[in-house]
Amino acid sequence: MAKAIRIEDAYEGCPDGLLARFGAALAEVKGPFAEREAAALALGNELVRRWIADELQRLSGQFGDEVVVDGQRYRRHGDGTGRYHSLCGAVAVRRASYRLVGVHNGPTVVPLELGAGLWQNATPALAFSVTQGFASRPLRHYEAEMAAAHRRVPSRSTLERIGKGIGCEIEATLDEAEPWLRLAEPLVEGVRSISVGLDRTTVPMSEPISGAASPPPRLRRRPMPVAVAYRMAYVGTVSLHDRDGAVLATKPFAATAHEGPDRLVERVMRELIHQRARYGVPISVIQDGAPELWTLIAEAAERHAVPIAHEVIDRYHVDERLAQVCALATGGGRLAHELYDAWRYQLDHSDTAVDRIIRHVDALVWHACLGASEGDSAPSFWRARHVRELRGEALAAVSGHVEYLRKNRRRMRYASRRRGGLPIGSGPTEGACKSVIAVRCKRGGQRWFESGLAPCLSLRALHLGERLRPAFERSAAARSATLAAA
Repeated sequence: MAKAIRIEDAYEGCPDGLLARFGAALAEVKGPFAEREAAALALGNELVRRWIADELQRLSGQFGDEVVVDGQRYRRHGDGTGRYHSLCGAVAVRRASYRLVGVHNGPTVVPLELGAGLWQNATPALAFSVTQGFASRPLRHYEAEMAAAHRRVPSRSTLERIGKGIGCEIEATLDEAEPWLRLAEPLVEGVRSISVGLDRTTVPMSEPISGAASPPPRLRRRPMPVAVAYRMAYVGTVSLHDRDGAVLATKPFAATAHEGPDRLVERVMRELIHQRARYGVPISVIQDGAPELWTLIAEAAERHAVPIAHEVIDRYHVDERLAQVCALATGGGRLAHELYDAWRYQLDHSDTAVDRIIRHVDALVWHACLGASEGDSAPSFWRARHVRELRGEALAAVSGHVEYLRKNRRRMRYASRRRGGLPIGSGPTEGACKSVIAVRCKRGGQRWFESGLAPCLSLRALHLGERLRPAFERSAAARSATLAAA
């Protein structure tokens, strides 16, 4: 890492006074302070831009007739001018391209770009700024913020090209990079359990209309017509919890519908293996009742020999269903609230409460199906309550809810988990659906192509998991490390 420069040292080392010369250059600017400040920032941008141009030109002249990239020899092929973008504006640099030795019309490289860390024709500072901006918000917002900060970034189309290009390269190396990223992270104090969960949420995707003719390549015409279809993207989380079940840290993962869940689940399993080796605490699976998501976790855990200590249905989803049963069974109002509160209290204090709730609702369903038409009185549990006559859709809904409870009853032992300080909610996973996907990818009017959504989700998950900068720096260093002297 380069040694940090102290402004005081740079100022004292300049015979004419660096600040004095800067002030003299601005002496002719008149007007209020805001205008003079803007002029100073513009001058600073121009000074840095010219320094970047001179420095890149100097670096370009250091390469000889041959270089070695990834162990292969490249020979000087031709000279040209490259246009590179920075936070302070674009620069033009004369640099040479090199062609692979021994291959007719073989691939070419530009050693200056590898040696200086230029990525997608962007300087390192701009490259990371755009990468983080692409991960966190729409690039039109990033562009506006950079303009407000008096930065001279390239056009939005160029920003998009930089963000997508870097995102795709980082995404392609995640399987190799993530073990290093995990090892570099400090230990979290007070970890008592680990939870994992999967979920899905929709994303608006632009898909070509079947039968529509695509325009010829390299011909400027109207874009090919597309239809907007909502596809299910996947999220996964691995969370660390304290002795009370509160979340200490969460690492999110994401995948598009086109990518599918397989690679995401593998990455989640590797994260679990690492965190369990670090902390040696029990692992819980906490998510909603979607059977296919439970199957994905179970099969991956068996494949990787990851011991799952607890399986839990997210408490919020159970409470939602109980509230609907209470409203449908009693007709709503005070009785529904009282019954709902009683059932929630029982679930908090007894592991067998869910079995009693199932028996009570079963009795009501059987009464509605077989006994109500003959005038029989309601089952004993329901006699003190005003029981609504269940028919049609209401009966089908209650039957569906009780079947859900029955299938997942062994995953609803909340009382013992609360006593053990273990989490009972899938808040990190549900929150990841919103923070990773909805906040960034489901804004008004947005629609995505796969080529943009895949790198965006990967970068955003890294950003929210506080791994974006180390992932970026490792990928950038790996690119530069391919260059060696011939």
